[in-house]
Amino acid sequence: MTKSMDNVNILISGAGIAGTTLAYWLKRFGFNPTIVEHAPKLREGGYAIDFWGAGFDVSERMGIVRDLDKADLGIIELSIVDANGKRKGGMNYQKLKKMMKGRAFTLLRGDLAKIIYNHLDKDIEIIFGDTIDKIEQHTDRVTVTLHNGGTRNFDLVIGADGLHSNVRNLVFGNEAQFEKYYGYYTSSFTIEDDIHNGKAFEMYNVPCKQAAVYSTNGNKTTTFFIFTSSQKLVYQHNNIEAQKQILRSEFQNAGWKCADLLSKIDTASDFYFDVVSQILMNNWSKNRVTLVGDACDCPSLLSGQGSTLAMVGAYILAGELKEAGGNHKVAFAQYENIFKPFIADKQRIAKNFAKSFVPKSNFGIWMRNLIVKLMFLPFFSKLFIKQFSDDKLKLKEY
Repeated sequence: MTKSMDNVNILISGAGIAGTTLAYWLKRFGFNPTIVEHAPKLREGGYAIDFWGAGFDVSERMGIVRDLDKADLGIIELSIVDANGKRKGGMNYQKLKKMMKGRAFTLLRGDLAKIIYNHLDKDIEIIFGDTIDKIEQHTDRVTVTLHNGGTRNFDLVIGADGLHSNVRNLVFGNEAQFEKYYGYYTSSFTIEDDIHNGKAFEMYNVPCKQAAVYSTNGNKTTTFFIFTSSQKLVYQHNNIEAQKQILRSEFQNAGWKCADLLSKIDTASDFYFDVVSQILMNNWSKNRVTLVGDACDCPSLLSGQGSTLAMVGAYILAGELKEAGGNHKVAFAQYENIFKPFIADKQRIAKNFAKSFVPKSNFGIWMRNLIVKLMFLPFFSKLFIKQFSDDKLKLKEY
């Protein structure tokens, strides 16, 4: 660390993908990051994510590609089935990876987070089971009151705490003013029974609803549900039982394996349920506090790139702090100048995709299946690659 480095002590709220990636790069660039995480331990499980694009570039610079390759789920195909389990269409995942020149993985979100976490410097302080109650900004520091740990001073605070960011709520205001709801809810959980044999991502649709299963590397079965809702549902964000009841009411009589999967929901230790929304903000920073990942730039599940983009944003933020010698005013402004227009484009693409994400009619399901069949024709494959291309963003070597 150089003598001229300012604002060395930085608190990160959230030990997810954005928070751990940020801590990794801040430490590497000479800062002293501390992470506070509300959960009692690192979150496990989570739904499968496609990992490619600029996030792959960041993972190469972190030296974690080999570990990601080992964690790859090895899914061979997307198989679309009817209520009797008969295949109605699909997509070859290996061809898809070839289109990406092999620079693509399919990972459990929790596995990605764990790999990044395991590569953190052992000197980094990580506080599990605590959260920020109060943030007071001063000209030369930020005073933070932790729920369990008293009051501490940091030079900067960075919210990497997801769609329902606590830091954003404390510093920028209520979530409702930034959230754009896109008409979907999603859920995922893992069950011990290996009821799904093989390496296919098996997907079933009825109008307005989609359910899927796939095998994990631990011979378990992970589920994935998504359904439409014209209005936002009213429930407490942390009320797991209410969320399970919503999912049961939506899928209990939907057919296929849904009832059987739901009968095992209470055995899952990684139950996840949330709204599909984007976060749209004019500014990501306020004085000595800024945001990263879904806390400020959530592109939503519709983009297919939320986790990879979280890594990219964290890398850029840490890099700009390094280049500015810790000057947060310069670094935060540069971070937004570089990344915000790129994210706006990704959010726009996801918004345009929202209406067709889950077909709302039998005809829509038929059309979606037809498009999947055409995916590997040259014209359609070029369109697909273009949608997920990160060519507009050239990552600096910090």
